[in-house]
Amino acid sequence: MSTKLTLTLDNEVILTAKEYAKNHGISLSKMVEHYFKGISKKIPSDKDDIPPITKELSGYAKITNTKSDKELLVAALESKYL
Repeated sequence: MSTKLTLTLDNEVILTAKEYAKNHGISLSKMVEHYFKGISKKIPSDKDDIPPITKELSGYAKITNTKSDKELLVAALESKYL
């Protein structure tokens, strides 16, 4: 069942989103629906379940740390307690 939703957004955001939707052959409503579905899931069960906009944005932030999680934890605890 579909229900109408009214959103108030910055005009530039709307124009950019419409252009993105047009370029990817998807309606703006469907794009928003995919986004809401994606953020409402705690952990996607499969990469195909991730909405297209989330897939496109993934990988923008690069982690350049070469230490393991254990090394980072040890260093944080040492600096806090020693």
